[in-house]
Amino acid sequence: MSHVHRRRGRVKSLPGQAPEPSLLPVSRARKITRKVEEPAVESVPLERLHPAPWNPRTIKDERFQNLGRSIQADPDFLWRRPILATADGAIYAGNMRYRAAQHLGMATVPAVVEDIPEQLAKERALRDNHQWGDWQDEQLGELLFGLRTDGADLELLGFTDKELAKLLDEVGVGVGEAEDEFAYHEQFGVTVICKDASEQERVYDELRGKGYDCRVVVV
Repeated sequence: MSHVHRRRGRVKSLPGQAPEPSLLPVSRARKITRKVEEPAVESVPLERLHPAPWNPRTIKDERFQNLGRSIQADPDFLWRRPILATADGAIYAGNMRYRAAQHLGMATVPAVVEDIPEQLAKERALRDNHQWGDWQDEQLGELLFGLRTDGADLELLGFTDKELAKLLDEVGVGVGEAEDEFAYHEQFGVTVICKDASEQERVYDELRGKGYDCRVVVV
């Protein structure tokens, strides 16, 4: 009977055999195979949660109103992107969704609550809010135009009217144009002349906040 003598480290193979892989140290093997429990998404009462005081994220009124409408239109999406909070209920990802849920009178929200260090929560907050990628404006404009043609409300997708006007202009279509480019619908409006871009933005936000349907133009 032949014997294969094993030594510490790599095992030599017999002629004609494939080399055996080197053995991992036991401690390292245990680290790799250790099962990590994933935190569960739960329906958490709003009273158990609060925005982290150090979170620098904010939201303008127009986006906030659209966020609320978006949640009403597709509440199940909150389960696909739950609020993230520390064990004491401090929200480090999803502050705006939490505030919109409050505004809508919701009693609970889908959330993941776990015991993590504050430093990790701050790092995750920045990762969550950072825009890693860039839009390809022309392709995005075509996608938005296709969705609008199919009846989608583009304001529920997180874009302002100003952004939509710019993006749809990439494909030669305005925000207010009808599907039939020759169709005419009578509208009544007032043109407000602003002295600069800053005043234009301020007036636009004020009028939108009062419920007016506004369009941003540069002449």
